[in-house]
Amino acid sequence: MNYLKLNNDTVSEYAYVDVSAQQVLPTAERTFVSAGRLMVISVFVFVALFLAQLSIDHFRNPGRFPIRSVVVEGVYQFADQGEMRNRVMTQASRGFFNLDIDNIQKKVEELPWVKNAYVRRVWPDSISVHVEEHNPVARWGDKSLVTDNFKLFSPPQLSGVADSELSQLVDELPVLYSPERRHVALLNLLTETRSMLDAVEAPLEGMVEDERRSLTLHLKNDVKVVIGHREVNKRIERFTEIFRSYVAPVYDDIAQVDMRYTNGFAMARKGAVSENLRVQ
Repeated sequence: MNYLKLNNDTVSEYAYVDVSAQQVLPTAERTFVSAGRLMVISVFVFVALFLAQLSIDHFRNPGRFPIRSVVVEGVYQFADQGEMRNRVMTQASRGFFNLDIDNIQKKVEELPWVKNAYVRRVWPDSISVHVEEHNPVARWGDKSLVTDNFKLFSPPQLSGVADSELSQLVDELPVLYSPERRHVALLNLLTETRSMLDAVEAPLEGMVEDERRSLTLHLKNDVKVVIGHREVNKRIERFTEIFRSYVAPVYDDIAQVDMRYTNGFAMARKGAVSENLRVQ
């Protein structure tokens, strides 16, 4: 037996401790046990990673999970559904788990009529594309359209419109144009002006600027109202004031109204010499 002496400030006694009952491994044996555990853990981790890689390779094999269908959803009228499917299917050969969703979305949104596209996988073999179409509110010259969020785009169908629905839509849209592509400024001005002209029943069809930003309003029956590039809002307002009294009574005979006068306007009738009128 072994005895261990315990010291205390007030008590000094011998306590019995059976040291022989405690088994202590030699240093070399403890090192061997630790190394063995580490080896077992390393083998387990290696096997787990190997199986995980096999699983990943299995699921990413395009031949095992091919794309078989593309579903196009949403409210659209003029977007080319066939072209949308083609752009999606060019990526479909990569298989279900290898699809680059962001790239597919980008490719679809490059189409002229597509405003937004939302792409997602549908298990086990489909791709869903939800499409939002542009809403055109004006024509930009003969080849482009302006949307309600001020985007300018040029659908190929406008070159010789054959589709009856698209042709009807284009014919009903007001025309805007400026050599400087100021579609945002002109669309804002159109919105303000249309309400003013509608109040006096002046049939506005569009606005055109020339290289000097001189503005001309286009009314139905090829009637032009020359506003110029200065005091644009003031001159448009003055035109609304004289429309019913001076223009409307002879509207069918009018070719042009020139508002670039300080206190009056000039009115040219079709097939006749210009006649100057002044309004005080």
